[in-house]
Amino acid sequence: MDRKELIIEHIQERLSNLEELGKTYTKEKIDALATKLANTDKSLNEINTLIDNKFSNQVRKINHNNYLASLQEYYIANIDKLKKGNNCYLLSYDQGVKVIEQAYIKEDKKMNDTLSRVIINNEQQGYKKENSINNDYELIMSDIAYLLNIPYAKTYRIFDKNMNPTGIVNISFNNLTTRFLNLEEVLQFIKEESTKFNLKNELLDYHDKNIKHGLREVSKKDIKEDIEYVFKLFSALPDITKENIESLKHDYLNMKIFELLTNSLDNNLSNIGLIINKESPIYTYQLSPSYNKYTIHLDNVDDTKTICNFHIVEKRDLLETILNNYYKEVKELLSLIVSNQETLISIIDKVIKEHLSYDEYNQYYEVVTKNFSMITDFVIEKKDKNPDTMYDLARYEDNNILYRNRIAPFLTNYVGDYDTEKGSTILTAIVTIILFITIGIILLAIFAISRMDM
Repeated sequence: MDRKELIIEHIQERLSNLEELGKTYTKEKIDALATKLANTDKSLNEINTLIDNKFSNQVRKINHNNYLASLQEYYIANIDKLKKGNNCYLLSYDQGVKVIEQAYIKEDKKMNDTLSRVIINNEQQGYKKENSINNDYELIMSDIAYLLNIPYAKTYRIFDKNMNPTGIVNISFNNLTTRFLNLEEVLQFIKEESTKFNLKNELLDYHDKNIKHGLREVSKKDIKEDIEYVFKLFSALPDITKENIESLKHDYLNMKIFELLTNSLDNNLSNIGLIINKESPIYTYQLSPSYNKYTIHLDNVDDTKTICNFHIVEKRDLLETILNNYYKEVKELLSLIVSNQETLISIIDKVIKEHLSYDEYNQYYEVVTKNFSMITDFVIEKKDKNPDTMYDLARYEDNNILYRNRIAPFLTNYVGDYDTEKGSTILTAIVTIILFITIGIILLAIFAISRMDM
């Protein structure tokens, strides 16, 4: 048997076990593939490995596309005909549960070529952008933010009457007593309202020198100064209290960790902002929920880099800067990520399968797992040098319990038949852990009562 015949034999043997591919590989296609491979200088073992890898990838792609098609059928099966006065369906993933509801959306103002302000059900204001069912990072970010307890703007995918996707809408998070200002607008607000003249002038000088010229790459030594610029913005706000400043710093830094993990790059100062409460006699502030996190690739930014405010920086440098200077503010979130990475990665895998085309899914999953690995390495090294206190460990366990409650619906709604055993194992482990914790609390209470009786 010659080289080509051996290759054909291996192809046919592999196809006999792959019903998905058997229908697409005709005799002519098999012959053409075998001829191409036989003419290479690779060994038969190398060629067989290439065939196995090629077919495995194709089978995964077919299964992935079938899964997305079944989701579309699921959506269609779960809707009623649009009632009078409604013109679309809204799909959300509310705390891990799919929710489809009818709505009426009216465009209020065209913001730019891809963004419109809209009114939903004549009540809520939102911002609509174009979107594809196969490139749906907004809902992915919304789910991951929920898992990590990061505030995120309420996000919906919009479908027309035939359940064809027509866009994404973020619900506006300010109301009659509040207003939203991005951090570029906050500087103007400070310029007009703040009485802290020295700090105000320092901020304006830094902005003119480092930010107003647009996105550019900076070195590691510039990152801390870049972050401190944001903190000085907080400190310069009129009526701001020390406690309010600290809460803004905490939320901002934790959002940076979320962005590092998820590879969200659309996080410049125009997409980070404050909600300003103007109801009370004095101003109060909170960091706005995350939103607009649909850019995870940029042409001029490779996968080792990210964006911090208006600067391109190395991910590792940004993470190291945060850990070395602000570890106290982020160690609870980082510990939650590292101690629960097995379930987190598993659930994120299922989440992104529901929202991305196969090639996009493969690329994004690889980036996220690399980010996980980077974070884990840094955190383990940091904990070796700065051991956790008993208070830290107690706070971590409180966060872990809340996390296990949050992931329960994801295990039900995202783990498919092909992962039922794995999902059941995770769920059983979680139930067992919670049971042991409960028993421990009861035993401690009994011990405390017995000590009091003595």
